[in-house]
Amino acid sequence: MKPSRQIPAHAQTVFDALHFAEPRFDKLSGLSDAEWNRLIAFCHRTQLAIPFALRCHSRLPPKIAERFDQNLVNNAERWRRLKLVYRQASGAFETAGLEFVTLKGFTHVPGFVADPRLRVQYDFDLLFPCDQVQAALDIALGLGYEPLGGGDRHPVDHLPVLIRKTGWEWRGDFFDPDHPPALELHFRLWDSGTEGFAVPGVEHFWQRRERRMLEDLEFRSLAAIDLPGYSSAHALRHLLRGDSRPSHLYEIAYFLEHNSDTEFWRVWRDSHDQPLRRVQAVCFAIARQWFGCRLPAIAQVEIEQLPQPVRAWLATYAHAPVVGLFHPTKDELWLHLSLLDRGSSRLQVLRRRLLPLQLPGPVDAVYLPEGAVGWRVRLRRAWRYWLFLRSRTWRHARALVPTLWSGAMWAWNRHQ
Repeated sequence: MKPSRQIPAHAQTVFDALHFAEPRFDKLSGLSDAEWNRLIAFCHRTQLAIPFALRCHSRLPPKIAERFDQNLVNNAERWRRLKLVYRQASGAFETAGLEFVTLKGFTHVPGFVADPRLRVQYDFDLLFPCDQVQAALDIALGLGYEPLGGGDRHPVDHLPVLIRKTGWEWRGDFFDPDHPPALELHFRLWDSGTEGFAVPGVEHFWQRRERRMLEDLEFRSLAAIDLPGYSSAHALRHLLRGDSRPSHLYEIAYFLEHNSDTEFWRVWRDSHDQPLRRVQAVCFAIARQWFGCRLPAIAQVEIEQLPQPVRAWLATYAHAPVVGLFHPTKDELWLHLSLLDRGSSRLQVLRRRLLPLQLPGPVDAVYLPEGAVGWRVRLRRAWRYWLFLRSRTWRHARALVPTLWSGAMWAWNRHQ
């Protein structure tokens, strides 16, 4: 990623190290203890800790390397436990005769990550036909899962997030093996009504699903040819909603870097409609700019054929989602407006992003059974929720003027 004054040095150091074509490690030796702490927090927050640790291990101070090593040990244990939980849930659905496809997570091995122990996974995403998702919910409730409640009030692609109230509480460890995985029951792969543009072709992913094995785990996933399609659609949805995840783009960059099979890309082009290739091309371009991965020739052609406003946004604002992690900004809004289908309401998108009205979901003690929630926990939960709500409201307020200014500049540049 090109250096930016708006991206702190510790974050830029992470991106420099994870650059595929020209990795740079020179800044590592000059970090102070405070900067190392900020770097570690950034890696954990963005789920880049494991790839960063693997890339830089021999260059890390002993204490820092030891900390990352413990993360790897804990994540290996998490993977062992995740398999047990997955088998229980998938077995119950299969026994009931329900068909489903497992999305994301460990299904990204080996295309997007070499080993499941090298990827942090906090939930299971399962896609069901629309007429079976309610039956799947009933089974999940019977297994002890409960709706989390709250959260994003926009229409999404899945039912409310399901969790088990095991009594677990957050202790600051992103790799805590005791962290219970959530369950998301999907009934579609793209919500064109909310996003304002359709991605025709994703409906064919279900017909191309395939059965796979990973170590001792058997499951159904999307076909290999469709994995970059859904990964990109998922990453782009997060980006357009102001919740970009650098780890999503890193995995796409990893996929591009390690997949130069010309025949694969020919089949990819023939299997996906142009709007679906456009979504992927946007993410391919961002992944290239952030992480310096290789681009297969066919993918490069798709990027060059993007609409001019989209290419202009990529040239000017591709780093904006990372800047947004540190400064209030919503420059991804101009990309969103450039992607809308004709007839879609730009005012609706502007209102939703500039003046969000939905309240956030619960932020504390969500895994505690109601019987374990005493007055002290209720008071703490209310206090933390108020602090979080205040911080989000203040962030949106601070972002309003800079966003309107960048929007005016964006409109002027397009006019010119």
